[in-house]
Amino acid sequence: MATQNEAAAINAALSDPVPRIVSTPNTTLELFCGIKNAESMEWETTATVKELTGEDEEALAALDADGDLLYAQYMSALLKRSVLSIGNLTVADKPALIDSLILGDRDSLFLATVRATYGEHREYQINCPHCKKSNDVLISMSDFPVKQPKSNPQEPLVVKLRNGQDQAFRLVTGGDSQAVSKKATSIPEQNTILISRCALWEGVTPPADTEKWAKSLGMKDRATIIDKLLAAQPGPEIKEVEAHCAHCEKPFPIMLNWASLLFG
Repeated sequence: MATQNEAAAINAALSDPVPRIVSTPNTTLELFCGIKNAESMEWETTATVKELTGEDEEALAALDADGDLLYAQYMSALLKRSVLSIGNLTVADKPALIDSLILGDRDSLFLATVRATYGEHREYQINCPHCKKSNDVLISMSDFPVKQPKSNPQEPLVVKLRNGQDQAFRLVTGGDSQAVSKKATSIPEQNTILISRCALWEGVTPPADTEKWAKSLGMKDRATIIDKLLAAQPGPEIKEVEAHCAHCEKPFPIMLNWASLLFG
């Protein structure tokens, strides 16, 4: 089992990646949830992305120079440049669509953007933490595990509260993530914002102040709601993958995130 120090050493050893396009990038994908078309009331689930260009790279670099930029904001800006359409909906005409996507769909679109830009694989030069020798490591976009939905993400998630009431919620979106990042300074505040934004009030009158309502819930109910929202969120998990040294043959972890996947 590799130590955290070894994992940190791997990250430090990541050198400039050599883009390697193995096959024609697949620029379409099926989303877990998608977007409900307000006109047709049908769910749009097939998305199309394009490769990022030098113009996109410069624009994203300018955003990255802002020290106050939030991860969720950066991801939103990136996808508004790379996602062409979701079903019959054109993102250029309705950029707010991106922030309405559940987190799993957002992350799936990010990986699709990496595929469209570089191909299925990315190659990195990494020094083995054991023998210190350099390795050419090929990372496939398919190496990342995908959490499948336990229930239909297009349907409300119903949580039974301790008072016997059934309360419906939708899954967390990129817009919710941005709101949490901007407003919350503690985990309880994050939970309040998520609960208040994700609660559904179809057929009933919502509270005048949904955040106040979320604060009034018991701690056990709040914990149950958050646990169920997180457990129900499908999508790829962009995290550690394992490689084997070509010299000493020992396994070692590669800690990847959105930045190293896209820009190295």
